[in-house]
Amino acid sequence: MKVIGIIGSPHKNGNTAQLMNELMDLLRPIFETEIIFLKDFDIKPCEGCHICKEKETCIIKDDMQKIYPKIKGSDIIILSSPSYMGGVTSRLKIFMERTWHLRSGQLENKIGTYIVVGRRKIGSVINEIDEYFSRLRVIKIPGVLGFAYEKDEIFKDQEALRDLQIVGKQIIFWAKNISK
Repeated sequence: MKVIGIIGSPHKNGNTAQLMNELMDLLRPIFETEIIFLKDFDIKPCEGCHICKEKETCIIKDDMQKIYPKIKGSDIIILSSPSYMGGVTSRLKIFMERTWHLRSGQLENKIGTYIVVGRRKIGSVINEIDEYFSRLRVIKIPGVLGFAYEKDEIFKDQEALRDLQIVGKQIIFWAKNISK
């Protein structure tokens, strides 16, 4: 089974990425894992052309073409984002919009969860990711909410680190039960 982690943060060593790395370290002994930093990809925003509604694929030719097979080939999808102005980062939002055509059932029954990091008021980040997974018919596992701002500050959030352990165990449990 494969786990894919999608990081919307612009900081490869930031708090969000650090939590993702910690979670992947827990899952790596059992699953094939891959982390995608959206910052490394040239992804254009959705144009609202609706052609994907008919073709069940996006016609915009950019680096999303490299990511689509990875998402479809995964069993577990972890989205991570810091809270930017109370929402997901623009990179993650563009990614989510560009997978609109996958709501036709192409990701149905995959497992989805999240890692969100904010300074204090996280806004609607979790709701945005939750709604995204609902539209794709992904089985949702409650994720991890961490509070941090400065680099490495996330390691002071003991509750987030405990929740990370719980999410790892839940992913393993659900993956074993779904694969039966």
